[in-house]
Amino acid sequence: MAIETFTWRTQIQAGMEGAFSLKTRSATFGDGYEQIAGEGINPEKQSWPVTLTGKKADMLQALKFFRSHVTKAFIWTSPVGDTGLFRIEAESIKSQPLSSNVLTIFATFKQAYAP
Repeated sequence: MAIETFTWRTQIQAGMEGAFSLKTRSATFGDGYEQIAGEGINPEKQSWPVTLTGKKADMLQALKFFRSHVTKAFIWTSPVGDTGLFRIEAESIKSQPLSSNVLTIFATFKQAYAP
Protein backbone atom coordinates (compact mmCIF):
# COMPACT_ATOMS: atom_id res chain seq x y z
CA MET A 1 0.00 0.00 0.00
CA ALA A 2 1.40 3.39 -1.01
CA ILE A 3 1.96 6.10 1.55
CA GLU A 4 -0.43 9.01 1.00
CA THR A 5 0.64 12.65 0.83
CA PHE A 6 -1.11 15.41 2.77
CA THR A 7 -2.06 17.99 0.11
CA TRP A 8 -4.36 20.48 1.87
CA ARG A 9 -3.06 23.99 2.57
CA THR A 10 -2.48 24.60 6.25
CA GLN A 11 -2.81 28.01 7.86
CA ILE A 12 0.30 29.66 9.22
CA GLN A 13 -0.87 31.63 12.24
CA ALA A 14 0.82 33.99 14.62
CA GLY A 15 2.04 31.95 17.54
CA MET A 16 2.18 28.66 15.59
CA GLU A 17 5.08 26.72 17.03
CA GLY A 18 6.67 23.50 15.96
CA ALA A 19 8.30 21.47 18.69
CA PHE A 20 11.61 19.71 18.11
CA SER A 21 12.61 17.17 20.73
CA LEU A 22 15.91 15.33 20.70
CA LYS A 23 16.62 12.24 22.78
CA THR A 24 20.21 11.98 23.92
CA ARG A 25 22.37 9.88 26.17
CA SER A 26 25.28 11.31 28.07
CA ALA A 27 28.16 10.19 30.21
CA THR A 28 29.95 12.61 32.55
CA PHE A 29 33.50 11.91 33.58
CA GLY A 30 35.36 12.99 36.72
CA ASP A 31 37.42 15.61 34.92
CA GLY A 32 34.27 17.47 33.77
CA TYR A 33 34.26 16.03 30.26
CA GLU A 34 30.79 15.03 29.04
CA GLN A 35 30.14 12.76 26.10
CA ILE A 36 26.73 13.15 24.36
CA ALA A 37 25.19 11.06 21.60
CA GLY A 38 21.78 10.79 19.98
CA GLU A 39 19.64 7.95 21.32
CA GLY A 40 18.75 5.47 18.60
CA ILE A 41 18.78 6.00 14.85
CA ASN A 42 16.05 8.67 14.93
CA PRO A 43 16.78 10.85 17.96
CA GLU A 44 14.78 13.89 16.75
CA LYS A 45 11.00 14.18 16.64
CA GLN A 46 8.93 17.08 15.35
CA SER A 47 5.39 18.03 16.28
CA TRP A 48 3.24 20.70 14.57
CA PRO A 49 -0.22 22.06 15.41
CA VAL A 50 -2.16 22.42 12.16
CA THR A 51 -5.31 24.42 11.32
CA LEU A 52 -7.36 24.19 8.14
CA THR A 53 -10.39 26.34 7.28
CA GLY A 54 -12.47 26.04 4.15
CA LYS A 55 -15.62 24.88 2.47
CA LYS A 56 -17.35 22.23 4.52
CA ALA A 57 -17.19 19.60 1.77
CA ASP A 58 -13.41 20.03 1.40
CA MET A 59 -12.82 20.09 5.14
CA LEU A 60 -14.84 16.90 5.65
CA GLN A 61 -12.44 15.17 3.26
CA ALA A 62 -9.47 16.53 5.24
CA LEU A 63 -11.14 15.43 8.50
CA LYS A 64 -11.57 11.93 7.06
CA PHE A 65 -7.84 11.96 6.17
CA PHE A 66 -6.96 13.05 9.74
CA ARG A 67 -9.07 10.31 11.31
CA SER A 68 -7.58 7.62 9.07
CA HIS A 69 -3.97 8.64 9.76
CA VAL A 70 -3.79 8.31 13.53
CA THR A 71 -2.06 4.94 13.20
CA LYS A 72 -0.61 5.15 9.69
CA ALA A 73 1.94 7.63 8.40
CA PHE A 74 1.63 10.11 5.55
CA ILE A 75 4.08 12.40 3.74
CA TRP A 76 4.03 16.11 4.64
CA THR A 77 6.33 19.11 4.30
CA SER A 78 6.53 21.15 7.51
CA PRO A 79 6.55 24.96 7.57
CA VAL A 80 10.36 24.89 7.92
CA GLY A 81 10.67 22.79 4.75
CA ASP A 82 11.35 19.34 6.23
CA THR A 83 9.59 16.66 4.19
CA GLY A 84 9.01 13.42 6.05
CA LEU A 85 6.59 10.96 7.51
CA PHE A 86 4.03 12.21 10.01
CA ARG A 87 0.90 10.90 11.68
CA ILE A 88 -1.97 12.57 13.51
CA GLU A 89 -1.81 12.72 17.31
CA ALA A 90 -4.84 10.71 18.41
CA GLU A 91 -6.47 13.13 20.82
CA SER A 92 -5.67 16.34 18.93
CA ILE A 93 -8.39 16.25 16.26
CA LYS A 94 -11.03 18.95 16.69
CA SER A 95 -13.55 20.64 14.40
CA GLN A 96 -15.34 23.95 14.64
CA PRO A 97 -18.22 24.89 12.30
CA LEU A 98 -18.01 28.59 11.41
CA SER A 99 -21.22 28.58 9.33
CA SER A 100 -23.34 26.04 7.50
CA ASN A 101 -20.77 26.01 4.67
CA VAL A 102 -17.44 26.71 6.43
CA LEU A 103 -15.55 24.44 8.81
CA THR A 104 -12.25 24.72 10.68
CA ILE A 105 -10.37 21.62 11.76
CA PHE A 106 -7.40 21.33 14.08
CA ALA A 107 -4.89 18.53 14.65
CA THR A 108 -1.28 17.95 15.68
CA PHE A 109 1.10 16.28 13.24
CA LYS A 110 3.77 14.15 14.94
CA GLN A 111 6.82 12.88 13.12
CA ALA A 112 6.78 9.17 12.32
CA TYR A 113 9.41 6.78 11.01
CA ALA A 114 9.28 3.92 8.54
CA PRO A 115 9.69 0.47 10.10
